[in-house]
Amino acid sequence: MVKPQALRGFLRRDRDESGFFNGIPLLHGAVQSVSVGEGFIARFCLSEDVFCGGSVCEGRALSALLCRPGDAVPVAVLDATVLSRGTGRGMGISDSCDLLSESLNKIVSDLSSTSVDDLFCAVYNGGILFLNRLEVRSDCNHLGISHRFFNALTESVSQCVDLSLYALQPFPLQYGYCEPDTESPEYEAFWESYSSDVEKLSNFYCYEFGCKSASPGTGLLINAFPGWKLNIDRFGWSVVRSE
Repeated sequence: MVKPQALRGFLRRDRDESGFFNGIPLLHGAVQSVSVGEGFIARFCLSEDVFCGGSVCEGRALSALLCRPGDAVPVAVLDATVLSRGTGRGMGISDSCDLLSESLNKIVSDLSSTSVDDLFCAVYNGGILFLNRLEVRSDCNHLGISHRFFNALTESVSQCVDLSLYALQPFPLQYGYCEPDTESPEYEAFWESYSSDVEKLSNFYCYEFGCKSASPGTGLLINAFPGWKLNIDRFGWSVVRSE
């Protein structure tokens, strides 16, 4: 495989003074805590239904910080959206997610198009967590903490919302808002480098988290939560409770 050309610095973002690309999310509302082991504590907020009962599904924002005693800033941060069974009769899942963000609507669309069953049925049977961001502080990458953070957090969230599946679209944060113009001499090198790093990130989630590709055409990765079984075949994916 040909190694991508090295990109000039301005075509990649730098981390800010906190050690993260996108800063530290604020925790709004009631803050809960769960131990991750070895002195690490996950502090998180799970919002109320952002659709206010006006959708066939409920949507909740999940923000979390992984903290270590003595550290002024978190070791890792997480942002996600949780969709679960709703009681409303108004907007459908796609229209509801489009109100939140274009990126969420895109991943919901990809997940829906690769599902054996109607996505509403999947959400009705068990909530789906869409992982928007899981970022470890630059000086803590060697700790191997991201999977433990995710597991401890989602186990705690599952006590509030029954979660069956999680999905993510791997995106290397250093490329955000850096795309050059199509006529730029750096354009081809940028996308070669980006594609290479997307592949590395996808391999990380497949190896460390056990994720699987929902469909070769989407780049979407999915996995089932404990107590559920993920099936993927030529017809698409489905998730059922483990026997």
